[in-house]
Amino acid sequence: MRRSAGFVVAIVVLWILAWGALTPANVLSGLAVALVLLAAVPEARAPFHLPPIRPQALARLGWRLARDLVASNVVLAREVLTPRPRIATGVVDVALPGCSDELLTLLANLLSMTPGTMPLEIRRDPTVMVVHILHLDDVDAVRARIRSLRDLLVRALGSPEAIAALPEARP
Repeated sequence: MRRSAGFVVAIVVLWILAWGALTPANVLSGLAVALVLLAAVPEARAPFHLPPIRPQALARLGWRLARDLVASNVVLAREVLTPRPRIATGVVDVALPGCSDELLTLLANLLSMTPGTMPLEIRRDPTVMVVHILHLDDVDAVRARIRSLRDLLVRALGSPEAIAALPEARP
């Protein structure tokens, strides 16, 4: 009950901020929106647990992201500045079994932050992410890069079960 009240208050505050004025109409409409959301999305009432954070694995993930961002920006800048483009775009399906919805969301966001990669779709049963690649030279290398990013993400924020399910963790 206490969590639901906090959810309603947060939604009402965000609603008022979005409209930019504290008026009775905005408060009442924000309250109505919050109550409809609470009824429509029962998961909002479920307790929220922060993922286990592993600093060393998180640092490795941050280093990998920084390296990927710099490398992809250099390639993209070179592509923009050269007179003859060497773009070879493509769409790659990457199987990602055992990923939770939260990890898939984070992975898609991390990929979309990197210039030259854009997640297009996520399919379930089996879990497959469809990714558009700006410079597609080797499909297997792209799949391996995305899976290694997923592995880093799982090691940094995944559950112990997810870490145990990684290929290198199996006996």
